[in-house]
Parts: sequence; structure tokens; C-alpha cells
Amino acid sequence: MSNHDFEKVPAKDVIEFLLKKMAEMGADVPKLGCMPHTAEDVLTLLTATNEVRHEIDNPLITMAMGDIGRVTRVAGQVFGSSLSFGAVGKTSAPGQLSIDDLRNAESYLEIK
Repeated sequence: MSNHDFEKVPAKDVIEFLLKKMAEMGADVPKLGCMPHTAEDVLTLLTATNEVRHEIDNPLITMAMGDIGRVTRVAGQVFGSSLSFGAVGKTSAPGQLSIDDLRNAESYLEIK
């Protein structure tokens, strides 16, 4: 089950509610994507992800879109996002990295 907001990053409590509600409704892997406009927006998403991962048993996926959100596609797993999506060919969302760029970034940062 997924929720995407292509306009903004919801408030932290809204992100937490949505992820927990998806899990409560039976989602195997709750997924949330949103569009940040500031670094604070990115931190809001990562903070909410970090908190929810301790409150539900499900793996979860979060990512911020656009250029400023790219960091979440590489470092999101540090905060509890279970995976990222790398494009093979054409990207499917703003800020999505190619599979090669994603692998290189994760390798450089030694993220496993």
C-alpha cells in the first residue's frame, strides 16, 4: 500500500499516522513518497521514518522526490526505510537515481 504527495511533505504526525494506518490496514510494506521544498522537509520525513520503524513490525519504505530528496534515496535505510528504487533506463519519479548511481553511492558510503 502506498501514498504519494507530489506537492509537499506532510507534517511529521501525518506521515506517522499514514504509515501506521497502512500497516494497521494490512499493508505488508507501507510506502510513502513526498515532495520536499526545503532541507527541513527532508528531515521531517527522515525523522518520521525513524520513529515509525520502532513502532510497527512491518518493513516500510519512504522517500522524498526531486533533487533535494535524492539524499533519502541513498541514506533512507539509515533511518529505517527498507529499500530504494533505482531506475534501469528512464526514471519513474522526480529525483530517482539510476541503478548504477544508487549502487555507487551505497558502495561509497558502505551502506549495506
